[in-house]
Amino acid sequence: MKTLVKILMLLFIGAYMIVVLGFAGKQYEGVLCRGLDVVVRDSLERGLVTAGDIRNRVRLEHPGIAGMPITQVDAGNIEENLNRIPAISNAQVYTDIKGRLIIEITQRTPVARIEDRDHNQYYLDEKGYVIPVGLNYTPHLLHINGEIPAKFRKEKNILKAENREGSGNLMPDLLKLSLYIDSDPFWRSQIVQVYVNRNGEFELVPRVGAQIILFGNGEQMETKFFKLKTLYREGFSHTGWNQYEIINLKYDKQVICTKR
Repeated sequence: MKTLVKILMLLFIGAYMIVVLGFAGKQYEGVLCRGLDVVVRDSLERGLVTAGDIRNRVRLEHPGIAGMPITQVDAGNIEENLNRIPAISNAQVYTDIKGRLIIEITQRTPVARIEDRDHNQYYLDEKGYVIPVGLNYTPHLLHINGEIPAKFRKEKNILKAENREGSGNLMPDLLKLSLYIDSDPFWRSQIVQVYVNRNGEFELVPRVGAQIILFGNGEQMETKFFKLKTLYREGFSHTGWNQYEIINLKYDKQVICTKR
């Protein structure tokens, strides 16, 4: 008897839910799109895109969306188009029962500003994605310039481009170097520029100290920074920061300093 009662209750609840959902669905069909609500989640940290940018783009690509039945709004297509924007890491688009189109945006995180050999500039994010430089946002980032092939500016992701073309470790090493500097408060404050010379080796320009740091390539990166930090803390505390013109980290187990 108890089992029968439970079965009947489950059937009643199921039928009730079907009726309610059907009624809600019919009501939802009559709802018109009343506007866009755009949330750029990390807007206080960076300004690669703004809520206004997103609204303008959606209205341009989907004219007449305001006043359209909400069931005819293709949220999936809008989401797909927004995720093609280089500055956007993730876009989520959905509608609510009030007729609002909700757009939630997460921006990419740039870690370096690249200037290639043709003097074209772009940002690199933490995963190697290329982000065009905008006019309304100029973050304080590590500046990397010199003999950098111009072809990477047109790529979506420099890591995938390197793997596809098999053209060496230059860009992966530059990204690794940028991430290492960005992750350490001391180096983030001290190293302001990286120059790539004709040999594909890196020359670091410090904020404090009038010298060039010959870093070499991306091999043994952690060891080189350890040697340099040790020199700053133990060597320069006695001799001063401006005694040397060149600091050479390219050789194993030693640091060669050239006086002025």
